[in-house]
Amino acid sequence: MLLTASLAVAAALAALICVFFSWHFDYWTKRGIPSVNALSLTGDRGGGLPFNKCFWTILDPVYNKYKKEHRFVGTFQGRRPVLVVLDPEMVKMVLTKEFSSFHDRGNPIDEVNDPMSINLFNLEGSRWKNLRSKLSPTFTSGKLKIMFPLMAALAEDLNAEVTALAAKGDEGQVEVRDVLVRFATDVIGTVAFGIDCNTIKGGNRDFQAMTREFFDRNVLFLIRLFLVSVHPLLVKLLPFKMLFAKCTNFFLDLMRDTVEYREQNNIERNDFVNLMMQLREQDRTETDRVNHVEFNGDLMASQAFLFFIAGLDSVASTVGFSLHELAMNPELQQRAAAEVRTVVAKHGGLTYEALRDMDLVERVIREALRKWGPAGILMREPTAPFKLPGTDAVVDKTCLVWIPVHQLSHDPEFFPEPERFDPDRFTEEARAQRHPYAYLPFGEGPRFCIAERFAVLEMKLALAALLAKKRFVVGEKTAVRIECDKRFFSPTPKGGFWLRVEDRDEDD
Repeated sequence: MLLTASLAVAAALAALICVFFSWHFDYWTKRGIPSVNALSLTGDRGGGLPFNKCFWTILDPVYNKYKKEHRFVGTFQGRRPVLVVLDPEMVKMVLTKEFSSFHDRGNPIDEVNDPMSINLFNLEGSRWKNLRSKLSPTFTSGKLKIMFPLMAALAEDLNAEVTALAAKGDEGQVEVRDVLVRFATDVIGTVAFGIDCNTIKGGNRDFQAMTREFFDRNVLFLIRLFLVSVHPLLVKLLPFKMLFAKCTNFFLDLMRDTVEYREQNNIERNDFVNLMMQLREQDRTETDRVNHVEFNGDLMASQAFLFFIAGLDSVASTVGFSLHELAMNPELQQRAAAEVRTVVAKHGGLTYEALRDMDLVERVIREALRKWGPAGILMREPTAPFKLPGTDAVVDKTCLVWIPVHQLSHDPEFFPEPERFDPDRFTEEARAQRHPYAYLPFGEGPRFCIAERFAVLEMKLALAALLAKKRFVVGEKTAVRIECDKRFFSPTPKGGFWLRVEDRDEDD
């Protein structure tokens, strides 16, 4: 009798679970929108997490199957309906033309239990707009020019460290991604916080530990994404504060200590912390309390941490992929190095103005961002019911919108032979001939990445500084065909970028 009752309870529980996970899966059918089962997005483990494939490729089957005949297709992330936009013109509609209906990303925010979630990337509506307008002055051309000498000094350290590693390495072979991560860490430390991290030379163990903490937590971050896909409230089981506990406490303490020291010693610098301190003072006289974002220690630390994680991996990986592609194409590398030498001679050094004149170097960076871009998918959340163009279907606020950045940038219609590395795709003539919303490494529209100019400047600086003095050659440890690590959200090579490094002749 007890066994029968237990079996009945188990059967009822199983039925409830089935109903829970299958309910709502007629969302797209009822609206007459073509749809694909969520399981086919992520493999046989199902429901929202790319355990067995690279995250940025999960939309490949959907895009390739539906793109020619449809502007959009429906699917699911866990139990949540997702509209995948396949057409660049409709991408433009979501990101720009109808921005008022799609201005939020749909990321969970918990100000009480997860203070690091209160950042510019996550904030919504008028609160995002308010903070964005206040932070924008940090990244003007004038501010970048003021910051540049600090960055340029670190580029010299980068060259010195690569030289030292090549001298110690097997036949001059160097894993360049590691040293690029340390370079990016030092840039953020000095430009954002006024701190001489010196991680590129093995100093400041605290910042190095934060870098390792960030990269070591990618799997847990994926699990957190899965919890969100099942139900947003489940994210409380794995809050960002717990997931990155050391990083959270480090940046909270760093911001508090830095602000306190500057106040006590009347120190002002042209950096991120100083701007935050100024905004905090303005905040005390803010009259709009509805859209107000209080500049307390948590908010300031959250923006600093966002700056850290956004600028770390993207810079290191993009420059690393650029060097790998140039090593595979020596003639292109020679052209880029010649441009660096010529422009540096013209300006009398690797100056801010010199970098702005390096057209080919920038096109190499832009092409690396296309082929190996850090943003695989852009996400938006409707803020009101929205009628899909050309149909009678209306999507509501329960839906998410996914924009397949990786697939658009690898579509032969916009980028012929997409696996071929070709910086000439980014000449003015070539750019004018394709839809601008087919290339979205930094997003587009009002939520375009606020630090895009800073990031590209840093990438160009690192690449130009290295090409000016070094030649990068395929070595025994070089992976000719890169295999990416599936634990990461963005393309990251397994084992890093191994290249043989040689000194470049003065007349080379």
